[in-house]
Amino acid sequence: MLEEDKVRVRSKRKYTCKRNKGEHEYLEPVIVFKPRVRYLYETDRGMLDSSGLHPEYKYLRTEIHLMTETRCKHCGHKALTFFTDKLK
Repeated sequence: MLEEDKVRVRSKRKYTCKRNKGEHEYLEPVIVFKPRVRYLYETDRGMLDSSGLHPEYKYLRTEIHLMTETRCKHCGHKALTFFTDKLK
């Protein structure tokens, strides 16, 4: 009689925390990069993304970019969050 291979069933969750019974418990977020203001302009060749003002091009919008990092206090799993928003 043939014996069937034993296959380990993978977890349904993508990243499980081994020390906290499958759930990550994140600490306070830390700002990795300072907030940056970006100006978007339309040029003859396409779009210009700049950190400074260029009055010779057609202004489109102003955006702010921010990145934060949080870690699980049990296993150290890192989660990055990117924020981008249009300034009025």
